[in-house]
Amino acid sequence: MTALNRTPKNTNFLQPSKFILSFVRIPTVQYFCQEANLPGVSVGSATLNTPLQDVPVAGTKLSYSEFSIRFMVDESIQSWNELYKWFLAIASPKSLADRAEYNAVQNVYLSKPNNYSDANLTVLSALNNPIARINFHRMFPVSLSDINFDTTLSADTIITATATFRYEYFDITSA
Repeated sequence: MTALNRTPKNTNFLQPSKFILSFVRIPTVQYFCQEANLPGVSVGSATLNTPLQDVPVAGTKLSYSEFSIRFMVDESIQSWNELYKWFLAIASPKSLADRAEYNAVQNVYLSKPNNYSDANLTVLSALNNPIARINFHRMFPVSLSDINFDTTLSADTIITATATFRYEYFDITSA
């Protein structure tokens, strides 16, 4: 192998602000999204016991880290409330009928009703052209942060919230 064929064809670096997040279920949150992560992946391992040495062997199950976003909360709190209603559709504390009602409202955006939503994180080039798409399958929320009001802050301070999601798996495709 020579130095000529070890040189990458694209030497541009990935930029942290070049992404678009799209959820089928929560359109306002995707508009106000400021931060998202590409989750890490790990594979378990096992130990093969031998008389001379214990030998590590690769596992057969992937474990995905959680997907987190940070988004701005709009004045009418709609972006935060979209996620809260998704929580109520999954586990309303009032009644099963109440849960079904929230589920019906939330599922307007979905082709088949359930508590999951697919999501796409599109990575953009330096020229804002799509270069990769991370497709999250069967995603659901597991946490939604507080909204803190504080009279000591300036009126120009933008309130943000974070949400964390779990999902079955993700795949990466060229855009």
